Amino acid sequence: MLRAYLLIICDPQYRFQIANILEKMDNVVNVDVINGPYDLVVEIIFDTMDDLKEKLQNNIQNIDKLMSTLTLILSDDL
Repeated sequence: MLRAYLLIICDPQYRFQIANILEKMDNVVNVDVINGPYDLVVEIIFDTMDDLKEKLQNNIQNIDKLMSTLTLILSDDL
């Protein structure tokens, strides 16, 4: 399994609603509402880069009031 963190910017008024949507998705391990330049941090697991790409394009980036995402993929060289 591979692991990534998604840093999400969304409409601040909807960050708790978006967090609830994300928590219900398959492969989502954890969702935290944060303060700062980003509104949410999402931990996600996936099998292949194609799986991650599909999840981002078909599910996460289509959430209403979500403005942008930054994906940080963990290195397995640790």
